[in-house]
Amino acid sequence: MRKILLAFDGSDSSKRAVQYVIDFARMHGATLDVHLINVQHEAVLYGEYVNDEMIDNMQQALLAKAREVLEWPAEQLKGAGIAQQTHALLGNVAEQVSIASKQLGCDTVVMGTRGLGSFSGMLLGSVATRVVHAVPVPVLLVK
Repeated sequence: MRKILLAFDGSDSSKRAVQYVIDFARMHGATLDVHLINVQHEAVLYGEYVNDEMIDNMQQALLAKAREVLEWPAEQLKGAGIAQQTHALLGNVAEQVSIASKQLGCDTVVMGTRGLGSFSGMLLGSVATRVVHAVPVPVLLVK
């Protein structure tokens, strides 16, 4: 585990995933290269009064939110002396994590689980489960 894609959504479990990576690096004296990623779902728009400028403004706002979400984990990793880069993306989380892991050459994906419970997880499907099936590298889930 040297080049890590760390999916971060701001949840408590994703914060624990950041801490896990920091603790892992310290414990094993590992030199890690971490790519922090936040994926925002694109807005679903209906109606005839939506133009390209409105869509572009919405997408820019979502990307700004993603960059804002990534500030805290980037500071934590930097403070621990771990090299990191941030990536703000739009789209389906599992698909974007899979694409990013391939494009960036990551050997491991680390992410938190939200723990929706078996009933909610069954109805909604788990993002973590979809990521596990979508990416070609090992996935470490932090609860």
